[in-house]
Amino acid sequence: MEQLLQSAQAYARDAAQTWCTDRLDDLAGWPEGLGAQSIARALAVLVDDWTSERRELAFAANQCHLLAQRDEAYLVAINSWRDLWADFWREVCGRAGLGRYAALTAHVFEATVQFHLIRWNRTIDRAALDEFCTGWGEWLSGKLAEEGPWRRHAREIALASAPEVPAQNGVAARISDAAADIVEEGGVSALTHRAVAARAEVTLGVASYNFRTSADLVRAAFNTIYRRLTEVSREGPVEQVERSEWTAAWRDFSSQPRRLAAMEELMLAVARDPELRDFAPQLRYLRGRSSGLQLQAQLEPGARISPLDAALYSSMISGQRRALIGRPEAEMHDSLDQAARIVARLRRDG
Repeated sequence: MEQLLQSAQAYARDAAQTWCTDRLDDLAGWPEGLGAQSIARALAVLVDDWTSERRELAFAANQCHLLAQRDEAYLVAINSWRDLWADFWREVCGRAGLGRYAALTAHVFEATVQFHLIRWNRTIDRAALDEFCTGWGEWLSGKLAEEGPWRRHAREIALASAPEVPAQNGVAARISDAAADIVEEGGVSALTHRAVAARAEVTLGVASYNFRTSADLVRAAFNTIYRRLTEVSREGPVEQVERSEWTAAWRDFSSQPRRLAAMEELMLAVARDPELRDFAPQLRYLRGRSSGLQLQAQLEPGARISPLDAALYSSMISGQRRALIGRPEAEMHDSLDQAARIVARLRRDG
């Protein structure tokens, strides 16, 4: 079975290389030095094409990333994927005269692919993707971005449709913690009522009474994992939090690899399972609520960020985390410094 999975990854990686070569051939006549918005428009087309036309390969790449975090045997395979996207975006951004932003654009591409694999409303999703990528073009130009009408519409739907998290008694909270622990340790496939009941030390009937369906268990795990990831070291509004605290939290992601992998497991499950479709708008259009605070803390006092800015920052650091887990510390610090420099430009010029 392990040989089969490794062979499948090699096949998918070779097919992805062919896709990248074909896309670069498509851009063969692209005039050089077209600038940031040319990157933005290419990014939107490439994300949509990769997740629609080669959806099975996109799933394979994401699955390899998760496998590599749990099994060192897949480190060679995931590094091969990382090299593929690094080379591809170095070429694309280089043609636009923005080679210095190739690595960060590759990070944004990989994170955006994760969200675009989640199918919700084809028209809204495609239009909102264009607006998101246009925002990345603004960032590459040193400007903060304004949220467009499609993303605003989608975000309002997501806010209105988000299920209320019921107040939990002590038993329900213990079951939620158990569900999150199981996803962190064994993935979504290990999340069953029986496993959760055993972990929480309650009967199967009690677990089923508090969380009646598998989707309810996934929601409980998601809420708990999200809370664990986004808790700050002390309470209070962003203006009362030292900038150094946010910087430290930003650089400390490597201490939580299982938790980050668990969140990606849940996203992949929502992309695959129609029964979890209710999560789609919340995952796609409400991201950035905590990382937006990190961004705000790094900007000049009084700088106004939009929900799109928060989502862009969330995607950039999310893709960066994926690329850096398991990499040498020097590479990690260099990448984080690149992200700090693009944010510093926003603070100065935005």
